[in-house]
Amino acid sequence: MRKTSIQRLSIAILLSCVSCNNAGFAAVDPAEEGVRYCKAKNFSQALSCFNAASKEHPTSWQILQNIGNCQMHLGQYKSAVNSEQKSIELGGLNSTQCTIMAAALEGLGQPKQALNWLNLACSVDPAQAANPVMQAAINRLHDPAINPTGSPNASDYVSGLVSANTWRRQDMPIKVCVRSNYQLPGFYRQFSAIVKDSLDQWCKAANGAISYKFVDSRDSANLVFDYTDRSDLCTSEHEAGLEGGTEMMTREDNTAAKGTVVVLVKTSPEETHFRDRVLITKVCLHEVGHALGIHGHSSNNHDVMFLAATPEPIAVLSERDKATIKRIYRQ
Repeated sequence: MRKTSIQRLSIAILLSCVSCNNAGFAAVDPAEEGVRYCKAKNFSQALSCFNAASKEHPTSWQILQNIGNCQMHLGQYKSAVNSEQKSIELGGLNSTQCTIMAAALEGLGQPKQALNWLNLACSVDPAQAANPVMQAAINRLHDPAINPTGSPNASDYVSGLVSANTWRRQDMPIKVCVRSNYQLPGFYRQFSAIVKDSLDQWCKAANGAISYKFVDSRDSANLVFDYTDRSDLCTSEHEAGLEGGTEMMTREDNTAAKGTVVVLVKTSPEETHFRDRVLITKVCLHEVGHALGIHGHSSNNHDVMFLAATPEPIAVLSERDKATIKRIYRQ
């Protein structure tokens, strides 16, 4: 997933003040090394350095702030919230902590709370209110696709969607192509099986209103699936923590015409292990939901179409997911 505007803002604010964050520490202090890794956006190594520095300086709110920032960028959202809370307790509140908290809360699928923290950042530091990146982040969190409405306890979440761009009946079966990524040898069959499982779940839930078939050529396909180890290729900014993206082309009548789905299956090209299969399937299920017409999200974190990964240890559609796809294709 491409970094959200809040995450980009947290990087900009943090790097503008890292020099003062480490005032008073000797040059050999691991915090200095952490700052260098942070500037290089190597947050894994930076976190190791800041953790080491925290053992030497356990009451440093600056180090805890940096730890929380690294955890947020590594997807360790709950840990990031805890670190920022401790930083605030030790050193008081500043706008950087607020911004990191907002990004972590968005990653946990809590956009309303994230918006509150961004507003608090502007209150603590009025100059942030004039920051165009801050304003873009705040405006983005007002987007109903990110901050879904509707009751989390209703039988479906159709009322909270931005729109539904369904496929036409004459386009069935949807022609699906899974492209082989030659830079990730050996994963094509596994990913194809995940795509098939995801499509089968949605098609079954739609009671036959949706069908598909695999084709070998991208040129003859309506829906193309890619898998990657480069997070910058997952272009969606809506699904915090899911690392996937869907781009759709629609017709003048607002029906779906073509689409591309990209799923991150390794966190980076340097990573030796693939991501957990259940998590990859959750991402694929979520992106297939978008590709089949669901424009928006659920406000219930047990639904696949929640804007962050569901807490369930298995990757299956919820009853609300099933009821939603059934309803929009019946309409």
